[in-house]
Amino acid sequence: MELSVFELNKGQTLRIKSPGKCIYCGSDQGKLRNEHVIPYALAANTIILEKSCCETCQNIIQRYEQEVLKKQLGVFRAQVDAPTHRPKERPTHADLHFVEVNTERQVIRDLGFRSIPINEAPIAFHLWASPMPRRLRDPIDPAIESGRPWSFVDEEVAYTLCRKVAAETGANHVAVKTGDVNRLHYLRSLAKTAHAFAAAKFGLDAFEPFLTDLILNRSDDVAEYVGDDPFTAPIEDIDGHTLQIFLGEAMGGPEQGLLAARFQLYPYLNSPAHLVIVGKALVDIGARLRGEV
Repeated sequence: MELSVFELNKGQTLRIKSPGKCIYCGSDQGKLRNEHVIPYALAANTIILEKSCCETCQNIIQRYEQEVLKKQLGVFRAQVDAPTHRPKERPTHADLHFVEVNTERQVIRDLGFRSIPINEAPIAFHLWASPMPRRLRDPIDPAIESGRPWSFVDEEVAYTLCRKVAAETGANHVAVKTGDVNRLHYLRSLAKTAHAFAAAKFGLDAFEPFLTDLILNRSDDVAEYVGDDPFTAPIEDIDGHTLQIFLGEAMGGPEQGLLAARFQLYPYLNSPAHLVIVGKALVDIGARLRGEV
């Protein structure tokens, strides 16, 4: 698999020539818009596939992608100064939910929300952790297949806030909830980015796409093609990397010829490495990368 590493705060730009049609629905009619392969709100103009998304598909994608970027990652993006088109709309406070818990961590009292200034709130990064895509594994219990929320939280800052709320309320043990993840929106967004990255890297003629029904809200079965990679990253050097993408073709076994993308945001936080099955290769991928086909 080929590795691409992106420093999301560096502002580098790669522009790729238009494929002449929408990469999601295939339409070549009407106005085509430039597509940010990695959303602007995470990576600014890092990779732009020119005139490659029709307005209908763009409207479908934006609805769930904005939910992820604003609700799931909005506070975190403000904390790390990620790109934004609307700096005046950037959150200045994080609404944190505090509860009293017993020694078994069971909630016994709701202590309400506190609006905490961004610079005083704990860094909190919320994603979703999943098993491998169903396409690559044996069947498992549906409850396990759906996965679970994953988060990184600055525990020291969170603890300080919890002790402050404990003093205010007389609670013995206080816990704080710093965010939520909508599984379907998030995994659908991963599918969109993986498909766009493969289209930009290899060209639409290089693979039979598996993800367009997910991307365009025609299917909710994200677990078939979107999950996580339980194995060690192909490289160990992650110092300073904010996004790693591996993209390539599975070799050997029943997965021979499948194109897969492996994404990891902020790998130094030990975040989940997402694995997305993009499609079936229709050309020699190695030769395509070498410019031979």
